[in-house]
Amino acid sequence: MIRKWLLAGAAALSLVAVEVGPAIAGKQQDQGGPIDQFYGVNGGPIDPFYGPINPFYGGVYPFYGQVSPFWGTITPFWGTVNPFYGSVQPFYGNIDQFWGTVNPFNANEFLSQVYPYWNTVGPQWGALNTLWNDLQANGATDYSQVQAGLNDFVNATVAFWGAQAGQYVSQMYGKYGIDPNNPSSLAYVTPETRSAFFMNLYDGMMNFTSIDHVDWWMAAVHWGPQLVQTQAPGTVPAGLLDASISRNYSDVKDLKFIGGFKGYVNDHGAAVASLMAAMQDKIGVMGVAPNSSVRLYNPFDSTGTAGWADVAKGIDALYTQKTTVVNASLGIPGWTLSSEWGTVLTSSTLNSKKHGFVLVKAAGNEATAQTQNIAWPSGYSAPANLILAGSVGPTAQISQFSNTPGEACILVSGICQEQNKLKYRFVVAPGELMLVEDNQGGTTRMTGTSFSAPLVTGTVALLQTRWPWLQQYADESVQIVLQSATDLGDPGVDPVYGWGMLNVEGAQSPLNFDNMIVFQPMKYNNGKDVKLDKNHPNWTAAQLKAALKNSTQVTQWDQQQMYLIAYENIGLTYRDFYIPLSSALIGKTQSVNGAKHPFQSYIYQRLLTWAQSAPGRHGGGKPAQRGHRAAK
Repeated sequence: MIRKWLLAGAAALSLVAVEVGPAIAGKQQDQGGPIDQFYGVNGGPIDPFYGPINPFYGGVYPFYGQVSPFWGTITPFWGTVNPFYGSVQPFYGNIDQFWGTVNPFNANEFLSQVYPYWNTVGPQWGALNTLWNDLQANGATDYSQVQAGLNDFVNATVAFWGAQAGQYVSQMYGKYGIDPNNPSSLAYVTPETRSAFFMNLYDGMMNFTSIDHVDWWMAAVHWGPQLVQTQAPGTVPAGLLDASISRNYSDVKDLKFIGGFKGYVNDHGAAVASLMAAMQDKIGVMGVAPNSSVRLYNPFDSTGTAGWADVAKGIDALYTQKTTVVNASLGIPGWTLSSEWGTVLTSSTLNSKKHGFVLVKAAGNEATAQTQNIAWPSGYSAPANLILAGSVGPTAQISQFSNTPGEACILVSGICQEQNKLKYRFVVAPGELMLVEDNQGGTTRMTGTSFSAPLVTGTVALLQTRWPWLQQYADESVQIVLQSATDLGDPGVDPVYGWGMLNVEGAQSPLNFDNMIVFQPMKYNNGKDVKLDKNHPNWTAAQLKAALKNSTQVTQWDQQQMYLIAYENIGLTYRDFYIPLSSALIGKTQSVNGAKHPFQSYIYQRLLTWAQSAPGRHGGGKPAQRGHRAAK
């Protein structure tokens, strides 16, 4: 059932050219027709190095030009979304808007030089690749300039990384059939091969840093390790409905098989788990919620098939293990959401638990915009605990393989209400060439909505770790993730991007500063416990905004070590925020009513942005809405 093309790499590092998702083949006892595996474009493999979704050649080439995550305006190594270098980057140096110097890795000074290295060789490789393309397009026979460029490139690499890099480059040359000593042979090296070579080179070189790998998705969804350290002192277990993992090479702190079949094993489960929760341990991948454990239930038997009854049983078993968010990358090809999910979610075992777990489902990979409505079982409301995840690439454009919600609707009693359209349960997240654990002790890259979904799942786990009571408020957890998304496509919720791009920092921030309940700023007292009740003096949002527009007041707060405590209602519950107004409070905690709370310094810049915004402009995401729970 699983086909994989290994393009290159040593035992500990490889690149794959397909996204593989566990299969659900319709069993005889199931109703509703054939159910199959998410397997790619038009039922075939997804090749990230060739064809319409190739991010390395053509309009979405990520190593050269405006859409490069290695060089250009959206690069994670340089520019406005750089996670390595700059005033707001979380990996080295100034990791927040207060110009702090907290280094979450405690890495040596070598890390500071990784940015200038890639900033140099990224454009160097881009220029060489452009020359290479031009020579091939013109049928040239003289490739001596390419040969000289390769030599310069390798010399720069060895000069920075040392002799180990030279050995690795030689190995990659052999893997890809590149012979720099034979210029005429360079005419036959395809753009796709060159792209795979460079990506594998990047991953291999980053292995030498003894730090966790930085990948392009992190900047795209506004995630960083400092955010985790601020938000997640504890852990919430995340559920995984996926194929078994042969050995626990997923780099998850605590991964346990809790039921189902053991016989069906592939690398998909390990890959998804790593994006959800791989540790910050200076090895391989980092997950969105690195302190979380993962509980895995495998509904697939030795043939790689399962039935809907197995799926329902798996979700129930994960819930029993106290997992309040479940990741599922499975379904019927061509459907963003099929009607069988209605039977699963309204079953006698799961319907009563629907406010206690979030289901994150991958949208599928057939490039289909759903047109058919879904008739929900009679007497039941549309699911409020469901998030559908589509894929985008480095340009924040919908991936050409990703299914989308269209204007399809969940029909309740045969009627479509606007809020029950799939687009109102849909977000997108990076899903192309995602660096993941390979279940063999190394890393690989995979593509597909299967790898967008775990970023969303990890965000829910992170959310419910910071505010543990949200574990009992699945509907509100879903709304926080959806409403905090970065709008893409047509303004507002649309049939392609839904709410827009997952924004991890946005989900950990107030949805609407205008609606916050704010206590008057307080002076830090070395974290000693503060007793607060409803009678503590409050400020209106207008009062706070006016004060933040006063530069003298802002300076005084900084000098006096002041901070804010704010609350936000969401649905039937709330969230609290502890926002420092002074750079001296970075990395510190405040005890309130006997509980310690880390200061959320990342919110400060959002607060200032809100204060300078026009009247009626909210902060932190989409307009907050009070949710409600429908009956049965």
